[in-house]
Amino acid sequence: MRKIQILVLLILSQIAYSQVKNTDELYKTAKKLDSLIFDIGFNKCDLSHYDSIISDDLEFYHDKGGITSGKAAFTASIKNNICGGPNKVKRELVPNTMKVYPLYNKNVLYGFIEEGEHDFFEYFNNKWNKGGHAKFTILWILEGKDWKMKRVLSFDHQ
Repeated sequence: MRKIQILVLLILSQIAYSQVKNTDELYKTAKKLDSLIFDIGFNKCDLSHYDSIISDDLEFYHDKGGITSGKAAFTASIKNNICGGPNKVKRELVPNTMKVYPLYNKNVLYGFIEEGEHDFFEYFNNKWNKGGHAKFTILWILEGKDWKMKRVLSFDHQ
């Protein structure tokens, strides 16, 4: 029984240390990139920076909307459905849900996983109304000196 307890503690300590703290530079980078995708791009419909932070071979998996493949298709989807649709929509990151996990190859950082939860709101009757809630996981990869959104899972939409 004692060996099992030690094993469980070792596993839990690995999990606890694999996530970076919200004061870490990588966490701050993830927060900035998240803001560029959602606060600036999705909410304000300023997609001008998408070309520099989205991978050409992006794969976006949505549990209700299917698969979107490629940067051009993703950008067009935001432009036409979110920014060009009849209803105003915004996304808010749920406070204290964002977690960042670094990815290393031979002790060299090459990417990170961002996960969290977000709420969506629709504007009607002159106010913002909560429209839904979902979870997400984003794989960010370092391409040269630039972070690129490479793979996205958007799921558990309610």
